[in-house]
Amino acid sequence: MAVKTSVLIVGGSLNGLTTALLLAHRHVPCVVVERHPKTAVQYKFRGISPRSMEIYRSVGVEHDIRRCDPIDERSAQVARMKNLSDGEITWQGVPWADTSDIGSTTAGVCDQDLLEPILKTHAERHGADVQFNTELVSFEQDANGVTGVIRNRDTGTENSVSAAYLVAADGTNGTVRDVLGIARHGPGVLQHWMNVIFDTDLEPTLDGRAIRSAFVTDINGTFVPRAGGRWLMAVQYVPERGERPEDFTDAHCAELIRRGAGRPNVKVEIVDARPWDATALVADRYREGRAFLLGDTAHVMPPTGGFGGNTGIQDAYNIAWKLDAVLHQHAGDGLLDTYDVERRPVAERTMAQALARLQAWFKDPSKGLPPAEPIVDDYHVMFGYRYFAGAFIPDQDEASSEMFFEDPRKPSGRSGSRAPQLILEREGTRVSTIDLFNQHWVLVVGPGGTGWHDAARRLASQTPFPLQVFRAGPDGDLHDVADRWSAVYGVTRDGAALVRPDGFIAWRARTSVADPDVVLRSVFDRLSFKESAIPRRS
Repeated sequence: MAVKTSVLIVGGSLNGLTTALLLAHRHVPCVVVERHPKTAVQYKFRGISPRSMEIYRSVGVEHDIRRCDPIDERSAQVARMKNLSDGEITWQGVPWADTSDIGSTTAGVCDQDLLEPILKTHAERHGADVQFNTELVSFEQDANGVTGVIRNRDTGTENSVSAAYLVAADGTNGTVRDVLGIARHGPGVLQHWMNVIFDTDLEPTLDGRAIRSAFVTDINGTFVPRAGGRWLMAVQYVPERGERPEDFTDAHCAELIRRGAGRPNVKVEIVDARPWDATALVADRYREGRAFLLGDTAHVMPPTGGFGGNTGIQDAYNIAWKLDAVLHQHAGDGLLDTYDVERRPVAERTMAQALARLQAWFKDPSKGLPPAEPIVDDYHVMFGYRYFAGAFIPDQDEASSEMFFEDPRKPSGRSGSRAPQLILEREGTRVSTIDLFNQHWVLVVGPGGTGWHDAARRLASQTPFPLQVFRAGPDGDLHDVADRWSAVYGVTRDGAALVRPDGFIAWRARTSVADPDVVLRSVFDRLSFKESAIPRRS
């Protein structure tokens, strides 16, 4: 039986399901194939960054995610000590604690085995076809599309899927990247770890405080408690010392857990134990023809900092609106080239930050880590990364800056950066600007930007781009009580800023011009990528 769709997604884990949800929410048909029989068992991904929660909020799943976010864990802290019974505790604070001034929502805590079913349910509700226990056998592509052969692993039945594009989210050990002939660069495998899930009678508190995680130096590992007495221990093993994954028997795992707990009588029942490698690699390119890489298929980094899965979520947000624009003929295929030039540098710099934290937080018995770069604040990494080339028009009157991570509390408003948050009023209701920038192109003009406003209104009926227009100011349709919009966005009161459907600034005009209709038409012609090519940044 042949199936026809717009996008074939290979891999139905965190990033594949996120991509399916984002596409389906935009009414882009997609088929997901996942070789495993069900969603994740291990909960290796846990902390959803505030930026990723903004993305999930934009497609209406924040509430369901919050339902599996234990209230006591929202204030839980990260601790460091010799063992859980040691009285000398170094508290490292609450991760991603307060972002209300820079984001529309806060971080979430939702284990991957709970998050994936939520994503799957909502993706299917919006029309995505999600097929578990189904593998991609082969695929080929040409100028017109991608044709894949998929097989049900229970029945052996094979079907053909025809799609306009393919998204590879089949993980670091998946096959699609290799079939496409895309190599990876980076330090490679750095450390070897075991994740051990166990049931216990340990209390998820230390010194009266709830713990999010605990770095335990006696075992050079981490404990992560979970509601209901189920915990995770992550601990290194070193092949150079003769240590192997098969050495982690239930008895050995229990012994390590009790040593890390500092108590010999702790109840321990092993649920699952699996090896994984702390690896740092980025694909040499994210696009090959009609196929795109994202998530762990495109980049893999150590979990220190919690950046890996969140970077994949933001990959998905980037490629989803671009596929939507091209498939609905709002833009040319050249727009899809901007996915690589935007997202690959972000992965490379974020990977370096994960490595810096790995060096700072854990011993390195194998001495295999590269020199660390200075650690950048978490919020700068999550909110403040910039695109240096891509689907935006650089500011012409601004001196070049090589600063990759901005302070989101001191935003520049420059093209290629995330649009800063302001809390305004719309029809009497307080609204974050972030919540306005999640579906359409949005042009916001200052209180004196009548020329831009009227020109955009005229253009909105002519351009294929879905365009909304607002005026920010004390008497604008976005009521700016403090009259701060112009200053925060780096324009005059008669300036304008164009924001993409993923919340990044695509273009801004610092002031008014003689013929705003001509200027805006030129801007959208350039951003449609119907005939143009973009400069690449290696």
